[in-house]
Amino acid sequence: MRIYQKTWVFCLIIIISSTFSLMGNAITYDIATGTLQDFAINYNDNPDDPSAYMNSTPVWDHPGFLGRLIYTGEPTQLTVFNHGPTTGGPRFYFTGLDWSGQSNTNYYREFFLVARAKGLRHGSPGTQHDFSQFNTVVAGPGQMIDIPYGAGDETVEVGELGYNTQGQRDVFDGSNEYQYLYPYSHIWIDLTIIRTRTAKRTFFLRFYESSLYIQSDEEASVLLTLSGEDSSGWFGQMPEAFSFSIEKTVEDGFPFSWLQQASTMYNALEIAKVIYRAEDSAASIRFASDASGTQAQFFFRNQYGDVFPFSLAFDASKPNQTVVPITSSQTFETMVQSVTSPIDGNSIHQLHVLEGSVLAYLPSYLDPPMGLYSSTVYVFVEPVE
Repeated sequence: MRIYQKTWVFCLIIIISSTFSLMGNAITYDIATGTLQDFAINYNDNPDDPSAYMNSTPVWDHPGFLGRLIYTGEPTQLTVFNHGPTTGGPRFYFTGLDWSGQSNTNYYREFFLVARAKGLRHGSPGTQHDFSQFNTVVAGPGQMIDIPYGAGDETVEVGELGYNTQGQRDVFDGSNEYQYLYPYSHIWIDLTIIRTRTAKRTFFLRFYESSLYIQSDEEASVLLTLSGEDSSGWFGQMPEAFSFSIEKTVEDGFPFSWLQQASTMYNALEIAKVIYRAEDSAASIRFASDASGTQAQFFFRNQYGDVFPFSLAFDASKPNQTVVPITSSQTFETMVQSVTSPIDGNSIHQLHVLEGSVLAYLPSYLDPPMGLYSSTVYVFVEPVE
């Protein structure tokens, strides 16, 4: 039984105006042969200097392999942040947890990240392409992973430049093979932690935690929470290890007319997707209109004080469930199901998972004054015993 339970809170900000734009950028986690849990705190890599990994040698077969980040969208940069407790040092850290599960940043193990971006060509099956041919070392928070190519299944119009399944580019004439907007269907980033010898440990603490928040320039994001264990430690509470993604499916500034056409949760406008995945950590997810998580009355507001209400619903696709309205008491539970990698169809894992769409609609017709309106939706992720 857990003495202390941590709740993770995320913000989804929605903005309405008169402009027209869609958004297709997404980052999700693919476990592959990696893990987010049970990293040895009483272990350091050799070599443990970032410069030793600035080369072409892959490290996905390393014991610190987290798995893959899967990206679709336009060319971008992914910025990596330390989202969890920190020691104030320049790199990333596992920090200690005491017997009650409270953070103790006096004890830690330092690490940095090695990333390698690759692409999956269009086709079935698509061929893998190591376009980077070189590692990116993320030595500390705020540093970036460059994604110079786009990925996705979008197609081009006749007369526009497009790509074929070999990644070659030419003008699409309506019948040839150059139909794809991007050279890849998916881009993935192998992500590995390298633990340095910089550490401060105590036999009183057994368990450690770390949280990495990774965001694209277009604000697609994924949170990776990691757990570590010091085999020589005595006490502590094992933290959860999971991934959680939020993908906004409409860009800031979508037209109000889209919302006017959505009068029920069955024809509602999809504004976001959420994806939770974990090996051993079940969770409950809920939505609220306030940071304390007690209200579910949603409003759009503009800078002049004009306000109008709207409703939200959640349509879970994994596990597949009936769409339901979001209320202050409504929770959505993860379930153990099979998850297949989009990169390797033979990579199938049984994970705690919840995937679904956040939908917005107007139960009654409204015609508010023109302007730029915004609303914040809070997403709470809570562990379940």
